[in-house]
Amino acid sequence: MRAFIAIELPKDIKAGLSKIQEELKAESLKIEPPSISWVKPQNLHLTLKFLGDIPAEQLKEIKQIISETTKTISGFRLRLEAAGFFPNLQTARIIWVGANQPPPELKQLAQQLEARLVKSGMPQEERDFRPHITIGRIKNRLNSFDLEKILDKLEKNITGSNWEFNCGEITLFESTLGPGGPAYTVLDQCNLKIT
Repeated sequence: MRAFIAIELPKDIKAGLSKIQEELKAESLKIEPPSISWVKPQNLHLTLKFLGDIPAEQLKEIKQIISETTKTISGFRLRLEAAGFFPNLQTARIIWVGANQPPPELKQLAQQLEARLVKSGMPQEERDFRPHITIGRIKNRLNSFDLEKILDKLEKNITGSNWEFNCGEITLFESTLGPGGPAYTVLDQCNLKIT
């Protein structure tokens, strides 16, 4: 099964991001050919660790690692106030929103999960952890003028929003790929330490 560990977003944040996606969709429809695949609002999340395909017998150990890790990290607040493209404007593949200054607990959470999962035999992540929420995937290369228009609209929307929320639990999801895109099923949830 394909699985990943993530922070779920509150419904009001998903609704706000969905509204922005609709505005950006209208902007992107002016671009020929259509080049952006938008993440469904119900699938918006902040990934802590993508596990990939894992055998079912490894699930119990992964749940144990998540449980042990959440006992050591306190809950925190996260403010969404930044946006951009990965890997960069010239070769953009991902449209994201995130935090300018993520709380230290978020980085600690990702680092501890990574260390414990690698120790259990999972492959190590090659890239540094950069907390973000993917809102769209760019299928065909776009020129920088079109991308800058999209980014400008996205940044204006985010600046005018007050998107701050409590992160008090993490979720282990199964991802099932289908003709309509991925569908996520909750496999486990663990609360972070209460301060």
